[in-house]
Amino acid sequence: MNYERKLSLEETLVDTENLPGFDTARFEGVLERPIRGRVFWVVGFLFFAIGVFLSVRAGYLMLVQGEAYAMRAEDNRLVHQPRVPERGVIFDHTGVPLAYNVPGFRILVHTRGATKDVLVPRLEELAHIIGRDAVDIVGIVERSWEYGDIVVDQTREWGVANEVITRFKDQDDIQVVSMPLRAYATHPAFGNLIGYVGSVTQEELLQDSYITGWMESGKTGIEASYDAILRGNPGVKIVETDSQGMVLSEGIYRREEKGGNITLTISADLQKVVYDAIQNIADTRGFAGGSGIALDAKTGAVRALVSYPGFDANVMSRGGPREDISRILSDARHPLFFRAVMGLYPPASTVKPFLAAAAIDEHVIEPEKIIYTEGRIVVPNPFNPERPAIFKDWKNHGPVDMLRAIAVSSDAYFYTVGGGHGSVKGLGVDRMHDYFVRFGFSKPTGIDLLSEETGLVPNKAWKAETYPEDPLWRVGDSYNMSIGQGWLLVTPLQMARATLALARKGELLQPHLLASITRDEKEEPYDALGANVPVLVSISESSLGVARKGMRLAVTEGTAMGVAGIRLPVAAKTGTAEVGKSGRTHSWFIGFLPWEDPQFVLVINMENGPAGNLVGATAAAHEILQWCFPQDVLTNNC
Repeated sequence: MNYERKLSLEETLVDTENLPGFDTARFEGVLERPIRGRVFWVVGFLFFAIGVFLSVRAGYLMLVQGEAYAMRAEDNRLVHQPRVPERGVIFDHTGVPLAYNVPGFRILVHTRGATKDVLVPRLEELAHIIGRDAVDIVGIVERSWEYGDIVVDQTREWGVANEVITRFKDQDDIQVVSMPLRAYATHPAFGNLIGYVGSVTQEELLQDSYITGWMESGKTGIEASYDAILRGNPGVKIVETDSQGMVLSEGIYRREEKGGNITLTISADLQKVVYDAIQNIADTRGFAGGSGIALDAKTGAVRALVSYPGFDANVMSRGGPREDISRILSDARHPLFFRAVMGLYPPASTVKPFLAAAAIDEHVIEPEKIIYTEGRIVVPNPFNPERPAIFKDWKNHGPVDMLRAIAVSSDAYFYTVGGGHGSVKGLGVDRMHDYFVRFGFSKPTGIDLLSEETGLVPNKAWKAETYPEDPLWRVGDSYNMSIGQGWLLVTPLQMARATLALARKGELLQPHLLASITRDEKEEPYDALGANVPVLVSISESSLGVARKGMRLAVTEGTAMGVAGIRLPVAAKTGTAEVGKSGRTHSWFIGFLPWEDPQFVLVINMENGPAGNLVGATAAAHEILQWCFPQDVLTNNC
């Protein structure tokens, strides 16, 4: 018989309730114990505290920071893009565009959130597509990394732009933007004068809230001096995108304001003629460079402002091709150097008309007084009588009065007038310094460009400070100064302004390049922006009249006969300045015409030519004046 049966779980457990020693009040011997009430209170309090915290936090986020988070979410959906304004056009005085805009594309690199290890390979590929050196492109980005938006190239070719768009359509760090590009007259005569634009700098972004990283700013020339007018004010476009970055809609938040147009006093044709004439003499006669300035004698308006050699501003503006940039930067003649306003040169004999007028005004000498020149001046040496100081003239001119001395450019005569000799006391350094300053030397001309050199008119105090080992001003220093040598330095533009004062019988005008500004179809002429009030040189008109007659005589029978063939009567003075001990020379021409009622002032400086060369600035001046005035009447050519 089988007595097996299944046991239940309860039957396997010990009946601990009946074991001795167990306290049933403490539930000893019971399989399951109840949870104490205090535990429920603790857990409940924790849940309550957490609930309160979450409620307060949610309220804070909704009520206090809700607007900020909403704006952040909106910004993630709405993209603010700058609308770059069209830059103003620069015209010559007849309406010929010298700087203008053409349709094109800019290639931008966005560095915000990017890493160099990812971006650099893309930049190398980009460089290959656009035909630029990868080192250049990577260098541009690395130098400007903190800007965020960096313009690395520009192109007018849709094919190039489309290839970049297609290749990088899935990357948001390289972008092609359609916007107008700056273009320039290609003749190198305009490079230094008009200047060029380039990417804005971090300093410009910080200083001016109206500039964005997508814009360009003027770097040199007119583009720089009138940048605030030319560039206009940027606008803002709001673009709505979905979560994938696809554009849903777009609209203008603030419309951009086009830059103002600038009309210059410059004649584009004359600018090229002056440049070509200087280039011709430089190339055929071995000069390293040159500059030329033409002024309207009635107004001080600049008709030509030339520096040779020049450059094509398009190359500098677009930053390439690299070989063109390298050629400009490595040129030993320094084409980026604006010689007309920045070059400093000894004025040589061109100062003689100014000193002649000063000597008459100071009663140093009468214009009719004859001085017997012997090709030199001999000054006794008190320390060694057998070795007197000899100051040579460039030739023996014989007996000369003031008019003849100006015409033939007698050094010995002006040694006497400036430093004194024999019975003539001379002006001396202090009075020479005073009159040179009166004519505008050693001071800025005030032309509407950002940079110009001030030159140097030395005096006793200057020498004592500059040469403490030999501080004494000597008579030889005065002799050098009286013929425009030694430490006396001027810019070609300063010389042009001083020549203008001679032509205007002692009135100094501020040379200016601006003719008018046009904004919102309203033209603001130069006179309305600030009239050019003449500054009178403290010197008698009769003294200046003698200087002018001497300059006229220089053309008819003196050193400036090279322009005698011009149909209109010219008054002029030439000069040849020695360049240290190199044996090379600078050649000068200053003049105006018609000499009795001047309309036109011309100054030419040919730089660093071979010694003994008899063809220089005067030959260039003849070529220019012959083009300007082919007949015996004034024309509109200049």
